[in-house]
Amino acid sequence: MRTLLAFGLLLTIISTNLSADYFRDGGFLAEDGVLESIEIKPRLPAPGDGFSVTLKGSWPEKFKSNSLSGEKYPCYAVPKVDDVVVYAGNRVQLITNLHHDESLCDQPPAQWDFEVAIPADAWKAVNQDGYLPIEHLMSSGINMLTGINQVFDMNYGTHEVPAYLGSGFWVSGAKPFEGIMIEQQGNRVLFYGLGYDREARQGDDGEPVWLMNAGEMRGGSTLGRAYRFDWPLDENGWPVEMPTTSELLTENDSGSIIVYDYNHVRAFTRTMGNLGLYEDYQRLVFGVDRSRLPVYVPPLEGRWTLYGFSDLDLVFTASFQLLEGESFSANQYGFTSAREDWSGRCKVAPPGDGECQFVRDSDETEFYFPLSAFQGNLARGILGTAIGASLTGILVRDPWQLPVEDTD
Repeated sequence: MRTLLAFGLLLTIISTNLSADYFRDGGFLAEDGVLESIEIKPRLPAPGDGFSVTLKGSWPEKFKSNSLSGEKYPCYAVPKVDDVVVYAGNRVQLITNLHHDESLCDQPPAQWDFEVAIPADAWKAVNQDGYLPIEHLMSSGINMLTGINQVFDMNYGTHEVPAYLGSGFWVSGAKPFEGIMIEQQGNRVLFYGLGYDREARQGDDGEPVWLMNAGEMRGGSTLGRAYRFDWPLDENGWPVEMPTTSELLTENDSGSIIVYDYNHVRAFTRTMGNLGLYEDYQRLVFGVDRSRLPVYVPPLEGRWTLYGFSDLDLVFTASFQLLEGESFSANQYGFTSAREDWSGRCKVAPPGDGECQFVRDSDETEFYFPLSAFQGNLARGILGTAIGASLTGILVRDPWQLPVEDTD
């Protein structure tokens, strides 16, 4: 017991070092709705080895025509990476210069999906916490069209576990009358930006605007297509009775969510110029139902795998299924496993800040994590044992697994 008390004191001291920095991910997409994703292969490369990245992208579904040249489409050939640059301790940068092809001006450009070899010296760009940002800059030769940046955990492969946000409304302290609405099913995320037209220079009249975004959660971020729909008016200024989809769609752009933790995100639902306008949002709490836990309490029911690492060596695993939690006092919530071998408590204050601690009854193995290091499907914290060992602990929701034993 004395060992566990000392361990609890250690957790209190180090908890301030566990934060959303473990999951900060994503990047920005520039104007015209160019989308792209970056994947690495193998999922967790061996230290010091070269590896490859796969770039997958698509052009927007609706283009702004160039009235001066008469071009309907951007006239670009499929992108090809021209250079790979390694910035030590910072990032790996992939540079593409798009090639103009007049024969493509009357047809939508092809989507792309290709691999790029990354040299072994890319490991020089991995930072002290084991994270590697990979950035792809795609230039038209005049303007930068996109600058996507995705972060990979080269120690444990946590980028393979998509964040989970559930559903609800999110609000910004900077813009209290605007917000976003999020609905996530599996890896797919649908989110609406709820705002107002506010660009007087463009003739905006302050009317409410909903921007619909759809994308796939990859690690701690999603980058998706953004759509703005406006009901068209006829020549007399009256709403059209039955507009077509193309008549409704007035803007095609990009949107992004970066997950800080389960209750806090950064997001933008459109881009303006070449800059993604991120705002900080937190989950909106507007009612409490005594028949269920508050929306900001971590949804821990389900099957989990707990990994324990000594440096980079996997030395501990345990799997268990947690039942739905229950409230037992103000801001205190309890969870037990189906076999009653694990039990835990979470202290959570609205709008969702707090910490959780789980104990295995048979040997008093203990796992602690702050909610700032919980992204819905994964939590990172400290794993302690009765013999005094202190390990890096990572809790992962099934069916996802860390690629720490991959040989592919």
